[in-house]
Amino acid sequence: MYARINTIIMILNLKKEIKATLLIFLIFFSSITMSKGMSITYKCTGLSQFELIGSSGVKEEVKIKDYKFVDKMLQDLNNIDCSWENNIIRCESNFLNVRKLSINLDNQEVTDYISGNKGFGTYIENFKGKCKAGN
Repeated sequence: MYARINTIIMILNLKKEIKATLLIFLIFFSSITMSKGMSITYKCTGLSQFELIGSSGVKEEVKIKDYKFVDKMLQDLNNIDCSWENNIIRCESNFLNVRKLSINLDNQEVTDYISGNKGFGTYIENFKGKCKAGN
């Protein structure tokens, strides 16, 4: 009788170990497949103009912005599909806010336009600058 109970307990423990091993394997495998995508980051320095509609004027400042692309998609609040044609990266989105990004790979110039709503009202932000590819 005790031998039968011990056998059942051993089988149950073996099933738990197999499930744990499979879980660890799946986590490891998914991290490998996720990291295989093409990833590139552009670090851009330039002039940013921010305007809150209805306020007294435009705020200008020099900013450094990072644009990260994974599998030709701009990584942002919402991942934006981009076209990579004729050495120009173009990204456009109307989801949540209006965004138009263009990076010229020949002369490394960037123009970025964002318009949307925040808790304090409607805003427009323009950014123009020079970029360097990084990782």
